[in-house]
Amino acid sequence: MAHFVLDNPVWHALTTRHAHLAEGRPPVLRYPADVSPFAAFETPDALEHLGNVVPNDGNAVVWANTALDAPAGLERMTAFDVMQLVADDFRPGPVSANIQPLTKADVPDILELTALTRPGPFGTRTIEKGDFVGIRDNGRLIAMAGERMCLPGYTEITAICTHPDYQGRGLAKQLISVMGSKIKAEGRIPFLHSLPDNESALRAYASTGFKPRRMWQVNLFGRTGASSGSDGYFAGR
Repeated sequence: MAHFVLDNPVWHALTTRHAHLAEGRPPVLRYPADVSPFAAFETPDALEHLGNVVPNDGNAVVWANTALDAPAGLERMTAFDVMQLVADDFRPGPVSANIQPLTKADVPDILELTALTRPGPFGTRTIEKGDFVGIRDNGRLIAMAGERMCLPGYTEITAICTHPDYQGRGLAKQLISVMGSKIKAEGRIPFLHSLPDNESALRAYASTGFKPRRMWQVNLFGRTGASSGSDGYFAGR
């Protein structure tokens, strides 16, 4: 399968499987702020139109080949490297944990876990992007994973996180195995993103068939002079 859609994943998600969530109009689209801060351009020269989809008190995250200069009225608040990995030959591992679907009723627990572990930006409606699953211990949500960018032929696994008290037990790999198997059963290829220095996560991804494909610069923009903090904007681990 041609991987070209993965070179502009946010755009291809917002114009296909996530079109019902798209805000703005070409050549710039974005998700609603409470779903995701991600925005995308139809072509790179559309950067000058980014301000059309950035709220006065909000921000937008843009994936690009390089760190981008801010267009008029905006400032780049941060930019950092992210690695894209694809599992053309996904290989799930054994699953022994009691992994259950997560629903809107679980959002308070999800927000508590993601605030602690920071797997990536997560809002009150992020769960609308796709399916999410989690592991509980005596009712407490201790680990989770889900779907973020949904493209033709591909689905991204994201929000892979484990409470610090439960790390080192292989829970993340089991969650990846469940999500990746679901995606593969749907006839799609799983992909994900990772900070390139997250060695433990990269080992877990490699063991299930994920291979590096490319590097991104993730750019966070906000209104010039606005207090739109960058804290918590990290790639899916």
